Amino acid sequence: MHLITIRENAEMSRLDPREDEDFAELVRLHHRDLLVYARALVRDDATSRDIVQDAFVAAYEKAGTFNITRDFATWMRGIVRNKWREWLRKNRRYDLTDNELASIDADVAVWQSERASGNSPVFEALETCLSRLPGNLMDTVKAYYFEGRNGDEAAERLGIAPAAVRKRLQRARILLKQCLDRKLDNAPHSEN
Repeated sequence: MHLITIRENAEMSRLDPREDEDFAELVRLHHRDLLVYARALVRDDATSRDIVQDAFVAAYEKAGTFNITRDFATWMRGIVRNKWREWLRKNRRYDLTDNELASIDADVAVWQSERASGNSPVFEALETCLSRLPGNLMDTVKAYYFEGRNGDEAAERLGIAPAAVRKRLQRARILLKQCLDRKLDNAPHSEN
């Protein structure tokens, strides 16, 4: 497991979503980021997975219209946002204001840019902290966050009870927070 490197980011920019193999690779590279974005919009794991899946289907169907001078991640966030709006119209449970939506968009764009540049102390610290997790916690984190499995699916994959998955994730989050707090408190801060 690793975060996207500068080399991978350069390779991503050469991928053409109009080509089936490139589209599949772009899905692999952007799936997790889009799940995070959709999760911020709907606040529900299952719904966010459905929205992202629908967005990739729509993108695949419209890949021939993609302008390769555009950023694929930005294009996909727009499609996810449109699928979210469709979901809202059907469900009418809650709505985000335009300002809240713009704030989420901006936060995700900055996060992706920092991660792609490889110059973010937060992502460097996260990589280090993840590598220090005990094996059983790391396996659970991978199954849940990196492979996108829900609690029951992760439990089945790991051969443990769903309650054990929840407890391991809770422990992992606590350890990661403690580690990140230590690392980021000790990181040099730049003055603007």
